[in-house]
Amino acid sequence: MFLSAIKRFSLADCFSFFLPQSLILIDHGYLTNQRRVFDVCNQGPEQSAAPWREWKPLCDLASNRRIDWCELDGDVRVHGVQGTVTLVGAAKAEEWRVKPYPRKVDTNAMRFVREITVRSTTDAGAIGPEAACTERRDVPALLFSDRGYTGNYFHAYTDVILPLFLTAKQYGGEVLFLVSDFQMWWLGKFLPVFKSLSNYDLVDLAADNRTRCFRHVQVGLTCHSDFSIDPRRAPNGYSMVDFTKFMRTTYGLPRDLAVPAPNARPRLLIIARARTRRFVNADEIVHAAKKIGFEVVVSEGTHEIAPFAEEANSCDAMLGVHGAGLTNMVFLPTRGVVIQVVPLGGLEFVAGYFRSPSRDMGLEYFEYRIARNESTLTDQYPPDHPIFTDPDGVKSKGWDSLKEAYLDKQDVRLDMRRFRPVLKKAIAHIRANKLQ
Repeated sequence: MFLSAIKRFSLADCFSFFLPQSLILIDHGYLTNQRRVFDVCNQGPEQSAAPWREWKPLCDLASNRRIDWCELDGDVRVHGVQGTVTLVGAAKAEEWRVKPYPRKVDTNAMRFVREITVRSTTDAGAIGPEAACTERRDVPALLFSDRGYTGNYFHAYTDVILPLFLTAKQYGGEVLFLVSDFQMWWLGKFLPVFKSLSNYDLVDLAADNRTRCFRHVQVGLTCHSDFSIDPRRAPNGYSMVDFTKFMRTTYGLPRDLAVPAPNARPRLLIIARARTRRFVNADEIVHAAKKIGFEVVVSEGTHEIAPFAEEANSCDAMLGVHGAGLTNMVFLPTRGVVIQVVPLGGLEFVAGYFRSPSRDMGLEYFEYRIARNESTLTDQYPPDHPIFTDPDGVKSKGWDSLKEAYLDKQDVRLDMRRFRPVLKKAIAHIRANKLQ
């Protein structure tokens, strides 16, 4: 697929510029523009005609199902209070409006995300005297929102932390973060991550009444699938293994491999949810796990990430009912084990948010789908109720219906005779690590 708008430059301009290759590669719906540098200065008379330069739109609203994003190179001016990002002296004037958060088709997630105007102008005077640079930076800038669903621990990672790693890690700290919806409580929670990726203070865009000028600005973070990285399309071939290594380094965690110390029992972390999807028979699960050979830790986690990250990293396996708490698998040592318990209701599709990512992290993954007698829904509804006989009908009414029926009202009572073989497989895997 070729872009059509082309502009001819004069040799008198005499500068090095980027000439895209003839092919714009589309890989799984994501646009990749590979460019080659040519120097048009000091050419002979026979080369007096300037080469063609292919025009590329500032923003891409089509190729990524999760986010609209823009990339600007040149004289780029950002005014926080006005919410504008302007490329000055461009070949063509454009204007786009984007919300830099990766849930673009989810109106509920996007309703509080601030809209940013991204534009280009051929004339610097057309944007007014307030656009004069107050501050010039040689480092690139990344502009993103921390609003949406980030109050949910899983969404904090899949919507911001992981995309930020994917986008910013390549700069080695020499990048500035412009945050369009500055939530201090949330940013403070993940401050070690931001400090690991940038050598500069976060900028509260909405409160910034200066015009900051850059050579490169990206609006919206690079995203692949939920809680996932495709190394084929990632800068420097980054993978989920690289991401987990980064998280362990950020929080100063010592264990990279799930190899228990000599004569030590493998440690199992049970995620104990406090309100919904609880383990009703947690004591029985702990007893069975200890009998098999695990040392068991039971924890729900805390608001502070560092203490729970240390707890998770000290363990070799993690067990939990489907929920955001399983996101803490990012702190497990490589070759550890994740056991996801999937509640009743045909929820295998939501289990996928952890299934593939855990394997991509270098973890062994086990999935345990409970039977009807292991669900507390049997205490609330008769056997012939649609919640048992027609789960597809319940789900067809929308996410709220599914969530209320199968996620908010259901706890789990594991049948240990049925579940025990999973624990045995998990400990066998960990013990095998000791032999490698």
